[in-house]
Amino acid sequence: MRRLALLVLVIVPLAAAAAPAGARTACTPGTKTVNGATERTFCGAAKATVHAGSKTFSFSGGQCTKAPAYVTVNIGTVVLGMTSKPKPDYFGLDVGKLPGGGGTPASHDGTNTSVVLAIDSGGKGYVVTGARVTLKGNRTRGTFTGTMLGGPGGTVTGSFSC
Repeated sequence: MRRLALLVLVIVPLAAAAAPAGARTACTPGTKTVNGATERTFCGAAKATVHAGSKTFSFSGGQCTKAPAYVTVNIGTVVLGMTSKPKPDYFGLDVGKLPGGGGTPASHDGTNTSVVLAIDSGGKGYVVTGARVTLKGNRTRGTFTGTMLGGPGGTVTGSFSC
């Protein structure tokens, strides 16, 4: 036990010294329960911008997943389930044939209409229908268009990058 305590006393200060002064983790990925609802936070280099009517929504610090048949972009924190509190900001985009789902695979750059797009901003959730995504750069970036129901409504355009 005494050896373990000594080891901890040596390793912890070394780890703290290795971090740059003033450095903080801006994002902590993972899942947690808040007021009975599960929330999942995504972190990474992904960014997205959405234009709807006169509004512009910007998201950064998210995660991209490229699989053989689909591309998924998650930025921010998604609430899985019902909550009575305002939702945190979140951008979610699925393009292609997801596991267990239908749709056209998004195995290469090009335009795909097998799309699910969800946006939460300012405590409000927005649904986008009829979305169409054009993947570029070996599926690491792209543009999209669709129709937003509720909120500013009308045509939605935007872009994302991983």
